[in-house]
Amino acid sequence: MKRQKVRHITDRLALPALALLLSPLTLAETVTVSLSQEQDGGEMGRACIYVHQGKAEFRVVKQNEQCAPQIIVETEKT
Repeated sequence: MKRQKVRHITDRLALPALALLLSPLTLAETVTVSLSQEQDGGEMGRACIYVHQGKAEFRVVKQNEQCAPQIIVETEKT
């Protein structure tokens, strides 16, 4: 007697579901953002502020370090 393999609906959905999990649902692009402002915090370090499309990105560096003139951020593609 030959055995037949019973396939469940989850077997057919597993590969497409895995592909959706591995691929991004929204596309992103990288953008270079210039330094907008920096604030000296003394011994606490320096705050580097980068503004892009109304959103601020903050970076903190040590007291003796300088802010990077530009950073690269990922944004959602619209």
